[in-house]
Parts: sequence; structure tokens; C-alpha cells
Amino acid sequence: MKKYLLKTTILLLVVVFICALSFGCTGKASTSGDSSATTAAAESKGTIYWFATDMVNGFNIGSATNAQKFGKEAGYEVKVLDPKNVPDTQINQVETAISLKPKVLMVKAVDNQTIVESINKAKAAGIKVMAYDNTIKGTKMDFSSVLGCVKVGELAANECLRLLKEKNGAEKGKILQIMGDLSDQYTVLIGEGFTNVMKGKPDITLITKDSPGYQGQANTVADQLVVNKDIDIIFVHADSMIPSVVPVLEEKSYKAGDIKLLGTDGDPSALDLIRTGWITSTVGVPMIQQVGGMFQFLDDVLNGTAIKDGEYEVKGAKGVQLKNEEWGPTLYLPGTIITKENVDDPNLWGNLK
Repeated sequence: MKKYLLKTTILLLVVVFICALSFGCTGKASTSGDSSATTAAAESKGTIYWFATDMVNGFNIGSATNAQKFGKEAGYEVKVLDPKNVPDTQINQVETAISLKPKVLMVKAVDNQTIVESINKAKAAGIKVMAYDNTIKGTKMDFSSVLGCVKVGELAANECLRLLKEKNGAEKGKILQIMGDLSDQYTVLIGEGFTNVMKGKPDITLITKDSPGYQGQANTVADQLVVNKDIDIIFVHADSMIPSVVPVLEEKSYKAGDIKLLGTDGDPSALDLIRTGWITSTVGVPMIQQVGGMFQFLDDVLNGTAIKDGEYEVKGAKGVQLKNEEWGPTLYLPGTIITKENVDDPNLWGNLK
């Protein structure tokens, strides 16, 4: 019995000694076996909520995908929320996210007026709020990244001048400009930029028509071709309106390229019409740079660093304008002219799969 107790005691001492070597002198277990989890936790900077307007539109899907990509590169987890284009749903999503205390809310507002109260709640809770694509003017935003619509209009105007000179030997001719709904600042600002360039061109006749509710543009084209048979260019403010215009031209025996069609946005349908020759050019929205701008200035936003006015380079796009507006620092991304020469560029959002 004594021998048995002695052996048992020795065995216990050996076990204790081995355990001491394994766990260290403090008696606490080492976490070195879970180093990947520890490293991941150390690298994670927190959570960002990305609020889309919907996840049906290819532009919105691509924006959210790139936000997750850029967020991961910066050390953040980006969670995407889809309100299915319903303002109240988005408001509920924002207020739920506030309770989870994320680092930042990045919001493409379904309704940029009704969302203001929820944004103010987030800011009161110490959460930074950045606007994407839609400018939210009813409160002070920490940052906004939007399309420079005036610049888009200017780019479209200069493209028209190039085409007129190519066709008529000089900057002269007749242009039909078809705007969208005049309650939408997108089309109003594009029209402003376009008209500003054309004002100094006395040999150009500019006919401008709007499209209430973004409807009726086919009828507008049909009517104008009756009274203005010498139209050289039709500039349509949204690519999504152009597919209804093409059948009108076909019905009147026009072939692709007879009348130059220009648009804005760079959606998949427009890129296909460029390939077939019906659309000559469009001003593409630089979606990758627009999302990239959110993350390029993220540290400044989180650190409360003053963001200065000026020109910046964002994801390869040069001459990007940043201006401290009444509603906060705003990055204005210029568009890109898309023609047959660059229509297959995989970086165009309309080519994203």
C-alpha cells in the first residue's frame, strides 16, 4: 500500500511539472495554438454598415461589392443592407445599426430628406455617417462621395462639339437635349454643365426637352424629327431612356450612326448599344473610384482630421474635386467618355459580372 501511494505521488508530481512547462509559470493556458484568431482580432478595426437603395440595379450591386473589397483591404468588415428601395425600411435598418455601435454608416439614401432624422441620431451616438452617390443636404455629413453632375454635362457637351466638328467640319449643327424629370438634381445639374458650354457656340442650335417621370422620351424624339429633320445629335441624360429611342429612329429609316446618340451612366444596355453602333458615346459613372473615395478619406473622417478643398487622385482618376460644402466635405467624381475604343474595359461598372 505504501509503495502504491509513493508511486501515485511521484506520478502526480511529474504531471504537475509537465503542466507547468506547458502552461507557463502563471498557471494560465497559452493561446499560441489559436494564433490565427488572435491575429484576425488584432487586425479588425470594426464594422461598417453599407446602406444600398436596392440590390437589383447593377450599379448598386457593384458598389456594395467594391465597398466590401475596399473595407477588407482597410481592415474593416462591411455589412450590406438592402431596403428594397423603401424609405421606411432603410430608416429602420439605420436605427437598428445604431444600436450595434458600428464605426461608420455609409448611406446611399432612398429618400435624402426622410433619412435626416436617423442620421442625426447616429451622429448623436458618436457614429460617423458618410453619404454615397446621393447628396444629403438636410444635416451636416462627415463626408460625401458623389458624381460631379455638372462636370458630366460639360464632358458630354465637349464630346458633342468633337462629333459636330468631325461631321460638319466645324462646331456647328443642331442638338436635341432630352433631360429627365426636372425634380431630379441629377438631370438639372447635367443640363447646367451642358448648357454652360453651349452658350458660347452661336452656330449650334440647342433644343431642350424634359421628360416628366423619366417617361415619354420616345414621343419627344418622334415629334422633334418631324419639325427638325436636320438634327445631328440627340443627347439623352440617362442611358436607361435610350432603348426606347432606337425603335423610333429605325421606324423613320435611320440607321445606326446617322444621328449621333449620346447618354450618361454607362449601364450594360448602353455598352451593348455602343457595340452595335447605335450609341456613339456615353459619359460613364466612375463607380469604382466613387466607392474608393469613401475609403480613401475614411481615416480622416474617423480621426476628425480637417479635409481640405482641392484636387485629388482617387483610384487612378486624376483631377477629382473636393469641396467643403454647407453639408460637409464632398468629393465630386468626374465621368469618363465611353466609345467603341474602350467599351470593353473590364473596370467599367456596366461590364461587371
